[in-house]
Amino acid sequence: GLEHLTQHQGIEHLAGQAQQGNQAQPQLFKADVELLLAGDQLLQEEIFGPATVIIEVADKAQLLQALQNMNGQLTATLIADEADLTEFADVVPVLEEKAGRLLLNGYPTGVEVCDAMVHGGPYPATSDARGTSVGTLAIDRYLRPVCYQNYPQ
Repeated sequence: GLEHLTQHQGIEHLAGQAQQGNQAQPQLFKADVELLLAGDQLLQEEIFGPATVIIEVADKAQLLQALQNMNGQLTATLIADEADLTEFADVVPVLEEKAGRLLLNGYPTGVEVCDAMVHGGPYPATSDARGTSVGTLAIDRYLRPVCYQNYPQ
């Protein structure tokens, strides 16, 4: 994943040491928002490990447009104060449709939704390998709850 980001013309590597051995090195990239708006699939792929891609937007309208162009996610994190929550309240409904867990001023663990993922959670995930709270079998569930972690009332 890091190689693909590094080789992409619209993505700039801002910081990070070269990977060596089994120890992952933190990496920071910046991507042009136009890539996301154009549907570039590279920006939709998860990179497991300490890698971050920053996408700068011009204004709230472009932020909403960029978020609407993102694929579904397990989590979405907002780093915000009360004024931000008021000014950007219309971001939350977009994120509700994109993620199953919304975090405010916190950081999630990362888990990819893929065939190999069986992750503990509510029954039947923990005691029955035919079901999972995270893997592709989770897509078969009919209920789509959204968790608001650390949110004010």
